[in-house]
Amino acid sequence: MLCEHMLLEDVLCEDILLEILLRLPVASLMRFKCVSKYFQSLILDPCFVTMHLQNSRRSTNFFLRYLNGDKTSWFVVPSPITSIEDSTSFFDDDIIHASKDNVLGSFNGLVCLGEWNEKGIVFYLWNPVTKEEFGNLTLTKKDNVAMLGFGYDNSRHTYNVVAIVYHLNSDHPFRTFIGSLNDESGWREIQGFLADPFIVEGDGIYLNNTLNWLGIPNYNDYEYDDIAISFDGVVIASLDLETETYTQMLLPHELNGVFIRDFCYLCEELHSNEFPLIGVLGGCLSLFLHNRRTKCFSIWQMKEFGNQKSWTLLLNTSLQDLGINTNIYSILLPLCMIENDRDIVIIHSSLQDCVKQIIIYDLKNNTVTFRNITQNLLWIYPFNYVESLVCPVA
Repeated sequence: MLCEHMLLEDVLCEDILLEILLRLPVASLMRFKCVSKYFQSLILDPCFVTMHLQNSRRSTNFFLRYLNGDKTSWFVVPSPITSIEDSTSFFDDDIIHASKDNVLGSFNGLVCLGEWNEKGIVFYLWNPVTKEEFGNLTLTKKDNVAMLGFGYDNSRHTYNVVAIVYHLNSDHPFRTFIGSLNDESGWREIQGFLADPFIVEGDGIYLNNTLNWLGIPNYNDYEYDDIAISFDGVVIASLDLETETYTQMLLPHELNGVFIRDFCYLCEELHSNEFPLIGVLGGCLSLFLHNRRTKCFSIWQMKEFGNQKSWTLLLNTSLQDLGINTNIYSILLPLCMIENDRDIVIIHSSLQDCVKQIIIYDLKNNTVTFRNITQNLLWIYPFNYVESLVCPVA
């Protein structure tokens, strides 16, 4: 009887310990690995890593890029919404990565970065809290990269970079290459991109095991100098990472006849690296439109991914109602939804300038509030980030 009681007590202690460890930040867990072999074994156990990741998803962060004082270096810092809204400055101790790399996306607590050097672009995975880096894929300078994308294939458990490369004098000018960052297979060519991405450039948007870009499918029918293309001539090219094939999805039919030139800067192309025309908002593939002619801002959501009939107008408001006095150089990017999807958090920025303010739009009451932010904040990447112990090559 005594032995059974002691055994039960040990089990209860282990369960309590597990619950405590699952609630701790990764930085603390990394220190606790040194306590004993038992702690190390428990913390590195794949089941524990998975459970801790699920717990971490309850509190997501976003990546910030800011200028530290008068220095020319740029820094990437993961931060919750509460810190983004804080008007205080960041400190050197907050910096976890000093880099001019491009942030392509984040999944399972791993961030995909692209580093430009004299050879081309080098892609790798980075875990911000464990400080580990994984993978090494290079696109050479001779590859004319039109667009990029990063996503996780949950059928193969691979972290993939997708490059859409432009080749002159070819019957299929936009070729697609895919490479995994957690194996050594290198690049593989798959089905060619189904549209011309140059008028609506931008990195791929990841959702539901797919990467999604905007493109012009019948690009030979248009004269680019006039940008005489309406949104009924634009599609979403969606790449399924499992089958490695594309499908096309139409935009809301209410946009038929609305010209792209109304959304461009000085009659240039729509460039969605800084203000995505498509993104993920409230778990849905979304379309963000800032009409510079009518001075209106609207958000459409595809409530059921892949169902073109499920496009729903979530927001349509004037810049004046958003409290924005300028139009031509304003950048508006919906970041996330909070308060049970009642409020939309919108970044207000401008070309080659710091983020001006955070706008909180209350969908229920159609009211706007503002949040002051640190003056040296250059950009907020719209990628949800969670802390994790994930090691893709384990």
